[in-house]
Amino acid sequence: MEKPQPFIEYVLRSGARTDVLLAIADGSDSTQSLLNRNLASESAVYNALTELENRGLIYVPKRKRWSVTGTGSVVADLIDQQRETERILHADVEYWRNHDVSVLPRPFRSCLADLADGEIVRATDTQPSRAIREVEKRLESATDASVIAPIFNERYSTAFLNDCDNPRLVLGKDVLADLLSDTNVDENDEENLQTRVADTAFALTVTDDCLLFSLPLLDGAYDARTEFIAESERARRWGTELFEYVWEDAESADAYAESLETNVR
Repeated sequence: MEKPQPFIEYVLRSGARTDVLLAIADGSDSTQSLLNRNLASESAVYNALTELENRGLIYVPKRKRWSVTGTGSVVADLIDQQRETERILHADVEYWRNHDVSVLPRPFRSCLADLADGEIVRATDTQPSRAIREVEKRLESATDASVIAPIFNERYSTAFLNDCDNPRLVLGKDVLADLLSDTNVDENDEENLQTRVADTAFALTVTDDCLLFSLPLLDGAYDARTEFIAESERARRWGTELFEYVWEDAESADAYAESLETNVR
């Protein structure tokens, strides 16, 4: 049986094919409009159109204008997503090189393009608490928040509990016992707090107007000196879906606390 020829690799092997396919997917439906965009030389554009059509990625419907096929639409979307992901990685090479992205569930690693508008906030020698303060400030202004916390930070907790309506928290299992024994926790503050526990290595906060998350360093250490922040609806949707993904599999804090007490007896 003949091995199927790859579509995406075929398109990406030629800059002209790539740019022409993306331009058609973007609405440039005539040969002249493609030439006007200066995607490549005239001969390269014509060759790309022929090659893409022969490969079944574009076609000319009854209205005599270029259009992507179903296959071409999928390929164009994936290439566009790849380019967005490249832009994110290149926007802060140092951050992505030094942090462990593998702690994110795979479906969300493959959608990092959704975070295209984000930026990394870093602590500095003159502002050592800059990243922490940025998260605290965002929580203080939020009226709604869902949080995944692999560590306990009292400053975050105060802002989270005091200012958010019906907050939800997924707490790392390693820190729950410390919180249960903390006599400074106000039980009244906990009444509206829905809490579950899970093994988690990354921090995530989704509020009514932003997404914040923090990845561990490659050695697994929590990084309190950096915070990724994005404000687009697309990024917040990515964060909300990630939170719900973790929340769904997390264990009730009450049930986990009972299991801890049982093990102590």
